Amino acid sequence: MKHAEVPTAFLLTHNADERRTLRAALMGMNVIPEDMPLDEGAVKSLAQSLRQRPRTVAIINLRGLATVPQTILGLERVFNDPELRKRVLLTRHGKGHVWESDRKWVQRLGFCGLLAEVSPASLTAEASADLHEIAALLKIPPPPPDKLAAYFSAMGVTCNGASPRGLIRQTTGLTAENLASALASNAKALQRTYKLKTYPACFVGSEAVSWLASQYSISREISVALGLALQQLDLVHHVVHEQAFADAQFFYRTTVSTSSDRLDPGNVFKLLRSGTVVEIRDRMYRGKTYPDCLVGAEAIDWLCTYYLLKRHDAEIFLNRLHGFGLIHHVTDDHLVRDDYFFYHLTM
Repeated sequence: MKHAEVPTAFLLTHNADERRTLRAALMGMNVIPEDMPLDEGAVKSLAQSLRQRPRTVAIINLRGLATVPQTILGLERVFNDPELRKRVLLTRHGKGHVWESDRKWVQRLGFCGLLAEVSPASLTAEASADLHEIAALLKIPPPPPDKLAAYFSAMGVTCNGASPRGLIRQTTGLTAENLASALASNAKALQRTYKLKTYPACFVGSEAVSWLASQYSISREISVALGLALQQLDLVHHVVHEQAFADAQFFYRTTVSTSSDRLDPGNVFKLLRSGTVVEIRDRMYRGKTYPDCLVGAEAIDWLCTYYLLKRHDAEIFLNRLHGFGLIHHVTDDHLVRDDYFFYHLTM
């Protein structure tokens, strides 16, 4: 058999656990995994390899591309042939989360799909559809979940319960996103006041701990660990981003937002990038100039006015763009916040 006829998957990921798990899954499907460096030259040569070798696919971690630099829209330009793009599966393994609306946008752009979690449990459960899609593209039989599970076991690849996602899955049986949605539906998100300042739509840490402990029959200590895991994945945050999740009278919010999910990230980004809806210009802070940036609070003002979002929902939406590498703080110190912080938009 010629080399070009062997089913092959190119892996562009900076995450060692993700790479090890993907290699095991692919080998269990009789697909050859080939590691590639995460740099701009590799991305461009990958497009050429996919063009020349029809029985190949690519799995690319978007978070690793931030060092190239590259974004999902940059990938769209590199893989300018729709037939190539549908052979590219994207992941965002590590810190961060993926909602169904994110997956739908990725698929509208023509990519194969988007994974938030790459683990033996996820690849043999709800995310296995992505492996089935890879199998269809490579014209090989889809992998039975029991066969994949046996192959993971044989290769010593196990779900890491020490990771935020691993802890959540092992404790509750849910994905991180599903646990955040459950918390959002059951925690009392009310307007609350502290030192004469009002915080809309937030819940109390100790009340969330009580619900988690009761719902999943776990201790309050483990419930706090679940809350911290959600916070590490940016699925829960303190109302002013100062406190870690705790069994205390602190106020928190989830990043669950059905109103922001209805917006198309690409369309909103184009409007922001045009500079006509939010001012993009050089700005100065403490004697240092930051070129071509916008103010987070001003972008949120526009989203609230134009799309009738609440401020918290607008902040959540901008952080969806952050997850795709389309907006970032000028010194990469934090996510998008509703404050006088400067942000660059990246093509």
